[in-house]
Amino acid sequence: MTRPKTISDEELLAVARRVFREQGRTASTRAIARQAGISEGILYQRFGSKEDLFLASMAPRAPDIRGLLGPEPPNEEVSTFLRNVLVRMAEHFGEVIPLAIQIITHPGPGRERAQSGLAQLRKGLAARLAWFEAQKLVRPSTAKRTAQLLVSLAHDWAIRHAGLYPGKQGTQDLEEMADIVWKGIGLSPRP
Repeated sequence: MTRPKTISDEELLAVARRVFREQGRTASTRAIARQAGISEGILYQRFGSKEDLFLASMAPRAPDIRGLLGPEPPNEEVSTFLRNVLVRMAEHFGEVIPLAIQIITHPGPGRERAQSGLAQLRKGLAARLAWFEAQKLVRPSTAKRTAQLLVSLAHDWAIRHAGLYPGKQGTQDLEEMADIVWKGIGLSPRP
């Protein structure tokens, strides 16, 4: 008969993520197990190796496309949509970039998962912008490039916000950038 788990895998991964973020990849499994309140043996039983634990805890979660981009088709005016989606994407990147950096600098699998999520996000955003194109609310043939631009703006903002390079920006900066994009792609409202 096995003993019941005293900590869920999700809680254990949260502890490991915190320890790896504080101490880097050299954090010991002993320290992680101690902070989680379990033995190292249980840690290895659940995750097999320190490498597997690192990847499981540090891999950025896949983006919630609907949560970030809203419904398809969008139910907001274009300018409001651009502002809201840019802020939500930037906040998402602000959460995942510190984790992604750990994975990117770590040899092995994990990079593909982060890149796949980003591609899904770009594709979903382009589809929503294409809907605005079809409604003749934005310039034709701008959806794909505008999606790429918005993802890049959100990504850049998140890196600055995380302090990875100087010039921390607030969400007001994002809204102003969205307004500039809107001025570039927007058409006059239909009569």
